[in-house]
Parts: sequence; structure tokens; C-alpha cells
Amino acid sequence: MIIRPLFFYLLFFLLAASKAVSQDFPLRHFTIEDGLPSNTVYEVYRDSKGFLWFGTDKGVARYNGARFETFTTFNGLPDNDIFFFQEDLYGRLWLGTYSGDLCYYKDDTFHTAANTPFLKLPFKTPFIKYISAEKDSSVSITFSEEETKFINVGKDKFSIYSIDQTKCGLPFGRILLIKKTQGGYDVTYNNKEISIDNRSNIVHIVGAFAEKLVDRFSCQNSVYFCTKNTFFSSDSTVRYYVRKYPIEEDKVHRIYVDGKNVYQGANDGLVIDDSFKILRGNKVSSITQDNINNYWISTINDGVFMGSFFNTKLYRNVYNDEIKYSCVRHNRIFFTATNNDLYCINNGTINCLFDYRKYKHASYTCPNEPGYLLDENYKYYMFFNNDNFIMNNVLWKNKEIKKYSIRGHSDGIKSITELNGQVYLQDRRAIFKIDYDKIKTGEEVSKKYYSIADAGIFRIFCLANAPDNTIWYATTNDIYKVINSRSVIQPQFKNISFRFFRFCGERIVGYTDNNQLLVCSNFENKMVVDSIPYQNCVWDRMYVIDTNHVLISTNNLYRLLTLHRGAGVKDSISIIENPYIPLQAESICIDSANCYFFKNGSITSVTINSLFIKPPPPKLSFTSLASGKTIYRIDNELQIPFSVSRHITISFSTLSTAGKNVFYQYSISKTGKDNWRDITGDINLVNTGYGNYTIKIRAKTYSSSYCIPAVFTLHILRPFWATWWFVMLCICITGIIVWLFIRGRIVVALRKKEKEHKSEIRFMRSEYKALNALMNPHFIFNTLNNVQALVNKDDRLGANQYLRVFADLIRQNMQNISRDMIPLQREIALVSNYLILEKLRFEDKLDYTIDIDESLDLSEIMVPPLLIQPLVENSIKHGIYPLADANGFVQISIQQQNETLYIEVKDNGVGMNHAKNKKDMESESFGLENIRKRIGQLSIIQNKEITFNINDVTDDSGVLQGTTAIICIPGF
Repeated sequence: MIIRPLFFYLLFFLLAASKAVSQDFPLRHFTIEDGLPSNTVYEVYRDSKGFLWFGTDKGVARYNGARFETFTTFNGLPDNDIFFFQEDLYGRLWLGTYSGDLCYYKDDTFHTAANTPFLKLPFKTPFIKYISAEKDSSVSITFSEEETKFINVGKDKFSIYSIDQTKCGLPFGRILLIKKTQGGYDVTYNNKEISIDNRSNIVHIVGAFAEKLVDRFSCQNSVYFCTKNTFFSSDSTVRYYVRKYPIEEDKVHRIYVDGKNVYQGANDGLVIDDSFKILRGNKVSSITQDNINNYWISTINDGVFMGSFFNTKLYRNVYNDEIKYSCVRHNRIFFTATNNDLYCINNGTINCLFDYRKYKHASYTCPNEPGYLLDENYKYYMFFNNDNFIMNNVLWKNKEIKKYSIRGHSDGIKSITELNGQVYLQDRRAIFKIDYDKIKTGEEVSKKYYSIADAGIFRIFCLANAPDNTIWYATTNDIYKVINSRSVIQPQFKNISFRFFRFCGERIVGYTDNNQLLVCSNFENKMVVDSIPYQNCVWDRMYVIDTNHVLISTNNLYRLLTLHRGAGVKDSISIIENPYIPLQAESICIDSANCYFFKNGSITSVTINSLFIKPPPPKLSFTSLASGKTIYRIDNELQIPFSVSRHITISFSTLSTAGKNVFYQYSISKTGKDNWRDITGDINLVNTGYGNYTIKIRAKTYSSSYCIPAVFTLHILRPFWATWWFVMLCICITGIIVWLFIRGRIVVALRKKEKEHKSEIRFMRSEYKALNALMNPHFIFNTLNNVQALVNKDDRLGANQYLRVFADLIRQNMQNISRDMIPLQREIALVSNYLILEKLRFEDKLDYTIDIDESLDLSEIMVPPLLIQPLVENSIKHGIYPLADANGFVQISIQQQNETLYIEVKDNGVGMNHAKNKKDMESESFGLENIRKRIGQLSIIQNKEITFNINDVTDDSGVLQGTTAIICIPGF
């Protein structure tokens, strides 16, 4: 495809009484003073992430839009002379070194033979000539002194290939292009294409170019071949014909094609589209574009230039001194400088339309602020001190120039506007209208003007034309509208005092004394006032672009105010960070397509559309995490031990070619909910707990919105004391300790209780023995009483028999009473002997029976001694003995029911109530009371509930039948 030149509009025409304007492009210049390691820059290259790399004779530099970062042999380079760069599909940035050593940059590290052994070459060569990126992600590399030898570097190894010159027909040639194929390589060698296999054997040779190739040029991943007048792409397709600036060997260094235009970097500047040349006198070594289409041009010995060739133009050395007035009328630029001459720029030519020196007064009373106005019909008004000039059409060759004198404006002219053919002048305290139709040449204007506003002691700040062809102006206190040459105050603007304002369609945009920018609409009815959010600037002049946009100059960059008409849509303001626009311009004028900035004798032209384009936000990426001396490379996720998380520094890289001032925010969260915080540098985290953290960072410039956040997940591993096994171990140990503590307390308490219990038991046993001992004399006493009764009756036989049985009973009792527990069999034997004695005493008046469960082994059942005998004795003595003539009966029953032993003593005596009513039985018998105490003590000693009950027995009619005493022993 042949690209036609697009810069024909830069041709200059010489006209009579005119001079050509030097139209150029505004360029930013970067040198070692801006951070480059050297002003000798061999190549500028843009990598896949958008960073710009600069190869110099003193190392390389990387540019992120704000600053240059320099790398040398100190940072791992094998050589400080770096000629060019080439990125492969693995993301490795290969460097063309002067030493010929292989080197690439990846993951913030320069990889050389020192740290990546497979890069070590088996031969030595002066420098790398070409590096070509292949489709299989490998790279092919040729060297300067090895013109027929090349290598192919894969992921982690390389292969060496060579061409046999004797079979090529060109004994002295060089390799210009290598393309890897499925079976080998296609090599462009001088003017021929040679196919070789993987063993370097020549398979095919064809002639590719009719003309002799001058050189091969590679720039930004593209390769071009050149003859003297033709550019070819790598597939031998013709791309461009050269006529005006033919390509000479060793005079053209780089070719760059951006899709429409062709750029040649030559020894004497940059040739654009074979039409014109810029940067004359500079040896241009390379050209590329950044991610917002700025052009970067590297030179030998003069650093790097950056420019925008399509949206911005520069007219150099147009005027001297300072601009006082400028405007654009029908694509022509008009301006008046300090010398009061009027100039016009049209089609690259500047003409002087009015030479003030020919008409000015020889002297004037006092210097005042001048006023200038050029209306749409090219009628020009000028007010300067005592002079007043009017030119009906400044473009006419024989234009009529009228001169008047003007007096009465000691404060000078602050503003001029034209409405319906009438000119309105504003000074500090008044507004005047001049009727030029009534003024003759040479007359004083002061006789032919009249005042339409007089602010008195107040000050008039500015005036403006309204869409309804009326004049509005603002004073210190109020806003006025001129109706029929009368000033009418606008009460709807109460408490609003504009320092400066302009009409933008049906709305007023202005700023107040306290620097508040306001937008007023619907001010003829119920006015709506919108306050623009605070901006860190001081407002100055306003320039209406169209009904929806206003350009505002400030002390800190320019602002673009966009007015939205939709309901509920807020007006917005953005900062313009165009690096080519001069700040705080002397004057600004706007037409339908361009905005012109006047500064220091030059005019910068910027397309209106470029002002509306919102620049891209910065690009961010996390690079590394550092803790102490340990540095981790950050990918999408990173896992670190808890031991290094006390103080963490997270670094990130920024690419921002749209603006130097970048503002950062970061968010760190365990839940994924954003909590943005401002930062100015790296992210520092202190005493971060373990867990999974989502870390984000975003950035913006003055004019851009926030970028899409860069995100990575940080996994801080649990410390050993927070792992599940350690927690479980701690829980177990704690449980064991608590259990041991409780058990110890329980053991102590039990031992104390046991000690107390043993003491109590010992006491009870002593008391129990004492009670048992009390039973023995009581028993003996009662028995002796019975013997005494027999003796008193003179019943010697009965007394002897009684004493014999009594002796056996005493012997049994003495054996039993010395023990705590005795077999139930012994207690029954003692009770039987006792009943025999009582039978002897009562003869036929007492009968008894002893019933024992046959399943019981009485020798195994242990009971306290004298447990049953007192009950039997109590039945006989207190129950049967009081009977008058009736026979007494005592029944002893020992039975087992549900693991409980029941001992029952039943009599047919007079009963408990009868016994208690007798005078000698006022209290319960000693035996019964003793039994109760002994059974209570025995229950405590044996830890079982032994019960004892004694009750009267009656029949169904309520007649007393006797008494029953029952002892229940569970678990015997």
C-alpha cells in the first residue's frame, strides 16, 4: 500500500508585504537533566505493558510517564552500551548489547549468563546486530562479525546455525532477516531468499529484490527493507516510494510506520511522508509511539523528543513583546501585540493589517489600559490612551481608517463588546455606548457617547452579551441587565456577585469573590444555581467553546467545564493535562475547530476535539513484596509465612503517559469490601494478622478517572500457635490442666472430707461402741431384776434354771458386745436364750415364735450386737407385762425382699400409747432410744439408709392388736 503525504498544508507561500510563519510541531525535549542516563540514545522502544525503554551508551532507562528509571551494569546489565530492544512472546525483553552477550529483562531482573547459564555463548562476537521475534516465542539473533551465523533462542536453550557462503553466489553478504519455518528457516541474505533446514543445509535459493537492498530497519516489532527509493515490508510487499528524500546507505537509521504515515530517522532530522523534515541538525536514531499516540524520537547527542503531529501545531516566532488581543474570524487568526499593530495569519502567512506607528499621537496625556475589538464583519476598533481608530474592513487593501480622540476614561478600557452595530465600553465604574454614525473623523469621542451605567462608588467587574441580544454586567454587589439603554438590577441573583462571567447558551457561568464557580440557569423564572465542586486553583478567564463547553484558564492548569442538559445530570469539570499547551497563556482564542494559545512569541494550535478526549488512566501492576531482607515477586497470589508479616512493604509500578501528577489509593480487606485510603508511595503494612487479604491499588491523574484497580491476594500463613492442631493441643492441654486442677481440688476436698469423715466415723464408732456398751449393763440389770423376782418367790428351781440360761446369755453377750458387727445367727441365738429366760419368768403367759426366711444364710448377714434383743425386751416389758390376764405373744420375723432385709418384732401387748400414759413410762425406754441412735450411726458408718419404725397395730374396727417394730437393712 502506498501512503500519500498528509502534510502538504505545511508548504509555505511567500506573498507581497507578508512573511512566512514557521509552522512546526510542539515538542517536549528530554535530556540527562530530566533523568536520561545519556543524551546519546540509540533507540526508544515500547514494551507490551506500555513502558518506554531507551538504549544509550551509558545504560538503559525505563519511562513510566513521570520519571526515568536508569539501569546499568550495577543493576545486572552485561554492558552499558545497549543499541536496541526486542520483546518475544514469552514477555522477555531482549537487549542488543555492544559486547554481544545475550541478555533479557523479565520479572524486574536482567537475565545474563551470570544468573541464567543457558545464555552463555560458545563463541565471542563484538555486538548483536539484529534480534527477530519468532511466532513460536523464540528469538533469532545475528551478530556483527558473524555475518553468516545466527542463533535461535527458545525457552531455556539455543541452537546455532550458519550459511555456507560458497553456495549462495554472494561471497560477501549479510543476513538481513530470519523467519523460522516448520522445517527450518527462510533467510534474507543480501538480495536473495535462502531456505535452510534445521541442520543449516541450503534447500532453496531465489532472487527476492530486483534492486540492491540498502539496509534492513526494525522498529517496534516491525521489519522493513529499503532500496534507494522503495520501502518493503518483511513479506517483500512494497509499502512506500521515496522521491524527495531518497534513502542513502548509512544515512537512514530507522523506519517507522504508524498505519498512515512513514517516518525516516536520518542523519539530518526526521523525514515525514517524504514531504518535509523536522529536527534538522539532529541525528535521529529511532521513532515509536506511546500508548496515547505521542511520538517519541531518539537522537544521537541530543536526547529524546516527544510530540503530537496531528492534534497540535506550533507557529514559532510570530510576534514580539506580549499579546494584548486575539480572535479568530473565518479561519483567520488576528492578534494585536504590545506595539498595537494588528496582524493576521492565514495559510501559513502573516500580514500586518494595521501599523500603529503611522497614526499614533506624538504624545498623550496618560497611559491607560487599551481596548480592542474585531467584529464578524472584520470591522476593527482600537482604544489606546487618547487614540480611537476604526477600520471598516481590515482585509481590504485600501481600507478606510478613521481616527478619533477619546477623553474621559482615566481608568482605561476594561472590556469592549459589540451588539447590533453598537460598541459598548466598560471601565472600572461605568459602561458607555458610542454612536459612531454621528462622529466625524477627528472629533472627540467624548462628545458623542453617553453613559448607560454608572456604578458610583462601586466597581464594575465585567460585561457580557446575552443570547437575547442584551448586555449584562456585574458590579461589586449586584447583576444588571441593560434594557433600552437602562440598567435593570436582577434580583434573582441576590447574594451572588460575579467577579467574571460569560453566557454559554442559555446559562451563565461565572466565579464569585470567594473563588466559587457557579452555573446559573432558568434565571428569567425560578433560577437554578449549581455549584461546581471545589478545585485547587484560582479562576481567571473563560472562553466559550460551544453551548456545552467552556475553557477556563487558572493559575494551575486549564479546566474544561462541560454543561449537561439532561435532568438530574450534574455539570462536570475536568483538568486538561496536555503537555503541549503553554500554561497561563497571554491570550486565548477559539474557532469551531481549534483553540489557539499565545505565549512567548509563539502560537500553539490545539484541535477542539483533543480537548474533549478524556485521557486514559494510569496503568498499575504490583511488582514485589519486601519484608526485611526477603523480597517476594508478586503474581496474582502470594503466600508468605507469618514470621515475616510484622513489617511489609508492597511495591508497584505505574505507567502514566497522560499526566505526571498521579494520585494513588489502596484498599486491603479480608472480606473483599473496598476501603480506599490515600497513599503517596509504596504500601506499608505493620503487624498484619494472619489470613487471606485482598489488596488493591488504583490511581488517577488530574484529568483522568481512577483506573481499574490492580489486585492480588496475599495469604499470610497461620503461625504454629494458630494452627488447628496447635489449638486442639492447647485445648487438650488446657482441659487436662483444668481437669487435673479440678481433680486436685476434688481430691483435696475429698481427703479433707474423708479426714473429717474418718474423724466423724471414729467418733461415731466410739459413740457406737459406747452405745453398745450401754446395752450390756442395761441387759444385765434387767436380767438380774428377773432373778431377784424368782428368789423373792422362793422358786429355787426356777432361779437355778434361770441362772444357768442367764450364764449362757451373759457369755454370748460378752462375746458379741466386744464386736462392732456380729453374724445375725449369733443375735438370733442370744434372742432365743433371752426369750427362754422370759418364758421361765412368765411361764404360760408368754409365747413366742421366730420365723426366718429359709433362703437366708444367717452366718453371712452382719448386724450390730443387741439389735433385736432390745426390741424383744421392749415388747415384753412394755407391751405384754402390763396385760392383766391375757397371754402375751412375741413374733420375730426375718425376711428378704428386693435386696432388703426386714427384721420385724411383733407383740400383742397394750401398745405404745398405753405404755406412754403410765407414770413410770413418761419417756421412751432406754433400749428403744439407744437402738435409734445406733441405727442412725450405723447408717452413716456403712453409708446405707437403715430405717427403724415402731407402731401400734389395730384391726379393721380400730381395736388395738399390739405393737410392731421393723428394722430395714438395704443391700445387706
